[in-house]
Amino acid sequence: MTERRSNSGNLNRLAIKLGAIFMLGLVAATARADGSAFDLFLFFPGNLVVSRSVYDNNPNNVTVGESLPPNCTSANCVDATSNGTYPQVFNNALVDGSFGITSKIFLDQITPFGFPLGSLEVPDSPQFAFPFGNNGNHLVTSFSSKSELALNLSTDRRYLTFMGYVATPDTVDVSNANTPGVIDPTNPVPGAYYRAAAQVDPFGQFHFTETNAYSGDNGRAAILNDDANLIYAAGNAGNGSNPEPAGVILGAGAQILTPEFSSEISQRPALPTPVSSFNVTQLGDKQDKIGKDDNFRGLAIFNNVLYYTKGSGSNGANTVHGSTPLKCCRRACT
Repeated sequence: MTERRSNSGNLNRLAIKLGAIFMLGLVAATARADGSAFDLFLFFPGNLVVSRSVYDNNPNNVTVGESLPPNCTSANCVDATSNGTYPQVFNNALVDGSFGITSKIFLDQITPFGFPLGSLEVPDSPQFAFPFGNNGNHLVTSFSSKSELALNLSTDRRYLTFMGYVATPDTVDVSNANTPGVIDPTNPVPGAYYRAAAQVDPFGQFHFTETNAYSGDNGRAAILNDDANLIYAAGNAGNGSNPEPAGVILGAGAQILTPEFSSEISQRPALPTPVSSFNVTQLGDKQDKIGKDDNFRGLAIFNNVLYYTKGSGSNGANTVHGSTPLKCCRRACT
């Protein structure tokens, strides 16, 4: 199998590495890859938590000649040129610009000297074996592109949070698919999958909050504000024609979610709720593609202000945005 570790930089990388050092007594459990046994371990203070993804190196993941994207309409279909064997499988991106395959997520504990202490596997299918019960909840990432799996600690340091897709491993082109509640008819990828913010508690139990945000693209990072019981998320949206539909733009950039503790199957996500937005014309530059203006990469909280980083767009604007002070959110201000 082949690994990819999160390389999302910006503000959240520093926030996570520093924050994880002070993570207190996180008790976790994980299943071995074959599901045969469980290992218990602690996340000790002074160590780092690193997100990691493992590609299932299976030639049957893709068949040469099959139509891509899956279930495409004839006008958008191309033929796969490589099977699922790594690394040639990703040559399919030459014909399918949306190409990617979902893969498992792991959270590794590593000492400051680089010694690995253990790994927590994120539930990745409705049948995932987990000692505390999983209720069918699951989450995956996309290999090898995109920039999901940025890690953040909640404001009271009790939860670790990140973003992913509500799908199972080895599913093709999920990262550029629509979300079920925000369908872009111009998107060449016809599939629909919720994005979700994951939070893991001190006992290794996961909760996932589904969202219709980031249709056509990917959520990248999330922070839980415990005081306000809100999740702030960063990402991008849109994989269709320009101009993109208003609903897609509404679900891009800075998003706000209410944490869910019910099972994924019982959740009914509403339309996306943006925290704020940005337009490159505010800097005196010419108008860019609307979706590029809210293509946010990372986020961090400092002195009760929520900061986002942006580094994509044809006009080359690399910026940091400060959003409304978080105390406003305690008064239901969005």
